[in-house]
Amino acid sequence: MNKLAFSKKRSVICSTIVALALLNSGPALAQVPQSVQQSCMVCHGQTGENTIYPIVPRLNGQLVQYLAWQLKQFKKHTRADQNAQIYMWPVAQALDQQEIQSLAKYYAAQSPMYSASSPRPGVSAGKQIFLQGIAAKGIPACMACHTVNATGMGTFPRLAGQRYEYLVQQLEYMHAGSRANPIMQPIAEKLTIRQMRDVAAYLSGLH
Repeated sequence: MNKLAFSKKRSVICSTIVALALLNSGPALAQVPQSVQQSCMVCHGQTGENTIYPIVPRLNGQLVQYLAWQLKQFKKHTRADQNAQIYMWPVAQALDQQEIQSLAKYYAAQSPMYSASSPRPGVSAGKQIFLQGIAAKGIPACMACHTVNATGMGTFPRLAGQRYEYLVQQLEYMHAGSRANPIMQPIAEKLTIRQMRDVAAYLSGLH
């Protein structure tokens, strides 16, 4: 076999190995909603467990009700923080109600999010705020809505294993009022940046 033929054969073999690896890395493409393939995968990845962009939230294992609710807010432009306007408004605008439900169910069915990174400073302080709140500042325990394990319920999202940078960013948006939320905004307004980071450090490390 000459060098050119051998090189072509090796290229074909390598391409086949890569293709098989991609197919085995997540759900078969036939099972993935078309909107995920066309839009969502770019930032969130096929299973919602994107590891490239720190401010892009993990969607895998998130609650169906929460995902559907957020997509509807993006579509109606009622969630209007900066990243929502830039990235999610155009995507959600193209989705109908059936596609929204399909997306929500698909990502919710993926293995729950978790972080494999080392614990960040502030975990102990963040745990105390999450479980007990800050009585002196009128801040209730976060677990009252998000559950003791931060797995969420209904439209209260799962926070366990969510990206640290995303959690901090969203708390800052709520603190500033750019992400309107009648429940979270009054709470976030009372938190310092340090306290936001502590809570995010605790939550991002949960499984």
